[in-house]
Amino acid sequence: MAGSEVVLPEEARKRWRALEWAWTPGAGLGRVLQEIPQYRGRIHQWAWVANRVAGLGTLLFLTIHILDTALVYFAPTWYEHAIALYRHPLFGLGELILVGCVLWHGLNGLRITISDFRPRLWAAEIQARLILWTVVAFLALYIPTFFIMGNTILQKGILGR
Repeated sequence: MAGSEVVLPEEARKRWRALEWAWTPGAGLGRVLQEIPQYRGRIHQWAWVANRVAGLGTLLFLTIHILDTALVYFAPTWYEHAIALYRHPLFGLGELILVGCVLWHGLNGLRITISDFRPRLWAAEIQARLILWTVVAFLALYIPTFFIMGNTILQKGILGR
């Protein structure tokens, strides 16, 4: 469609040029983490960061889960040791974090998917509202889950019942 190109204001173009180094293959993680708070993407930026962190947290769990499940075949005693270790309350806290990661990543991914099918939803104002609705849905689902799981962890883990 001719004439429908988005023209960024000069200030936005300057910010974009200043962040171009982040897309180069040699950009270090330290520099990326250093620059994140300086970017002024507001809620859009933080939704992006939270989505990446949640995805990495879920990937970390999945990797550990695959490796420890493989121990059943290769080292059954190590597997039993791993299962006993997972009963520690700190791993319960890790489960609470995992549920938050999976829930946020799923809800935010759903927002992105819906937006992909409706290009008019990619306007910054609409995305800000959709992100806020995603946060509300996340909190509405996660807060009760947190208390139910946390109560179980406290009763069975720390109190030893």
